[in-house]
Amino acid sequence: MTAPHLPYLSQFSLEGRVALVTGSGRGLGLEIARAMAGSGAHVLLNGRDAARLEPLAEAIAAAGGPASGLAFDVAARDAVRDAYPRDGRDQGRLDMPVTDVGQSNRHPLTGFAAEE
Repeated sequence: MTAPHLPYLSQFSLEGRVALVTGSGRGLGLEIARAMAGSGAHVLLNGRDAARLEPLAEAIAAAGGPASGLAFDVAARDAVRDAYPRDGRDQGRLDMPVTDVGQSNRHPLTGFAAEE
């Protein structure tokens, strides 16, 4: 399914792929999720607020792009480990993780500790 307002996405097929987009409850993460769904990927919207994610996933699905919410805090190691695919969704795999998490603690990537 290609979103009608984004016809160029037809050249970027993600049919049959599953993408987890962190930070997709708003802003750039949400737009990335919409574009990926518009290219055919089943998009798992991620953020900490399930109540925020579900209506966004429903709107993407209503536009013809497969999407669902998957709420957990990516900064919590146990939550990350437990989140996927524990919820029983039928895709059963993850093809593309997309990390779009805001961070105000700026360092070169190699300067971050695992806890950060």
